[in-house]
Amino acid sequence: MKRILAAIALGAVLIAPMGCKKPSAANPVTLAPGAYNQTDQTLFQSLMAVQASLNSLKATLANPQTTAQTVNTLKPYVNQAITDYNIAEVAWQTYHAALMTNASASPAAAQAAISKVQTDLQNTPKVTP
Repeated sequence: MKRILAAIALGAVLIAPMGCKKPSAANPVTLAPGAYNQTDQTLFQSLMAVQASLNSLKATLANPQTTAQTVNTLKPYVNQAITDYNIAEVAWQTYHAALMTNASASPAAAQAAISKVQTDLQNTPKVTP
């Protein structure tokens, strides 16, 4: 359970404003390889944090020491989060691909989809395995 909470906290940290100086000509943003802009990079990082949280939840469900009651409680929430994660991943891929030809492509669908998964994870009941 501590891993789940840590993964969710990591996701929240990645989404929250970092408090860094704003990019400028003297202090340009260094993007990760493959990222087209800061929004693209941030959305991808958020998606990876959500994926880590889901993997932690799936590990809890697969753990033989997890009680059947806990599995039955968590499973519907995990399944919904996985479904919404799949949608979020497609939304981000669509946004990322659109940036190749349109630098002003809207990230709104990807942002909304990732927020939905984060909400799913936040609404997952806190149980002890």
